[in-house]
This record gives sequence, structure tokens and C-alpha cells, in this order.
Amino acid sequence: MTFHRVATRLLAALAFVSLATAAAAPAAFAAAPAVILIVNTQQIFAQSKVGVSIRTQLQDQAKKLQAEDKKGQAAVQAEAKALSDQRSLLSPEDFKKKVQALEEKENDRQAKMRAKGEALQLGVNKARQEVEAAIRPIFADVMKKNGATLLLDQSVVLAGGVDLDITDDVLKQLDEKLKTVVVKPVAPTDADKAPQ
Repeated sequence: MTFHRVATRLLAALAFVSLATAAAAPAAFAAAPAVILIVNTQQIFAQSKVGVSIRTQLQDQAKKLQAEDKKGQAAVQAEAKALSDQRSLLSPEDFKKKVQALEEKENDRQAKMRAKGEALQLGVNKARQEVEAAIRPIFADVMKKNGATLLLDQSVVLAGGVDLDITDDVLKQLDEKLKTVVVKPVAPTDADKAPQ
């Protein structure tokens, strides 16, 4: 074999090794193990000061709505009883008109109560969005401190991960950063205008 052929084969072999090494380098970087952390967001919303505040405000406002609804129902029932008592004094047409008017009044009252309930739920959703916005930088900070590349919610973890749980650290930082958010009912038309 001539020197030229040996040199050509040697260069070809070196080129192949270089290409194989270059191709394997990204795979080696991609194969670097991910550092995973786990957080329990349900626990954060349940136990944080701001989460307790939101829940307490929701319960208080829901109780007021229930009391208002009960009072409205009682008023309509009283009107219905009075109308029933007047039935013998009214012509069938007048009675029918008054019954229809009372039914419309009750339907209107129920629609208003539903709208108030929806507005309260939208207010709670808005408050939760404020909390989520406050948590995101905390997540980023904790991930950076731990050199993490991935953060998973506990709800998607089937088993293990107890030593990877950062919930207590996030909870502590959130309690320092945000103690309360006002839950204020939001009309559906206002919710449509709000930036996402």
C-alpha cells in the first residue's frame, strides 16, 4: 500500500471520528440529568396567609349572598301567599296577570343572585391570579438557588420526591411577600376587559 493511500485512509478515519465526536457532544449535553423540584400548590393556597385571607373573604361574602337570597325568597313567598289570599277577590284574568308578574319578579331576582354569585367567583379568580403572579418569581428564585431545571406540581408526581419538595420554602417566602389580597366581586363585562 502506498503512503498516499494510508494517509488518505488515516485522514478519512480521523474525519469520521471527529464527526462522530461532534455529533455525540450535543447528545452528551442533552443527556445531562435534569434537576427536578416539586411544589404542592394546593398546600400553598390552603396554608399561606394570603390563601387563608382569600378563603375567609369568600366565605363571608358567600354568607351575605345566601342571606340576601333567603330574604328575597321569603319576600316572594309572602307575596305569593297574599296573592293566593286575594284570589277570590280577583277576576281570573287579573289573577293570571299578577301570577305572571310575580313569576317574572322571581326569575329576575334569581338571575340577579346568579350574577352576584358569578361576580364573586370572578373576584376570587382575580385574587388567585394576583397570588400566582406573586409566586412565579419565588419559584424562579428557589429553582435558581437549587440549580433546578424543572419544577413540577405535586399533583402530577405519582410517587417519591419527598426530598425534592420545596413547598415549605415557597410558602415561607410567599407569607413574607404577600399577606392578603382583596376579594372584590367582578362583573363579567369587567372580567372580559381585564388583561390576561
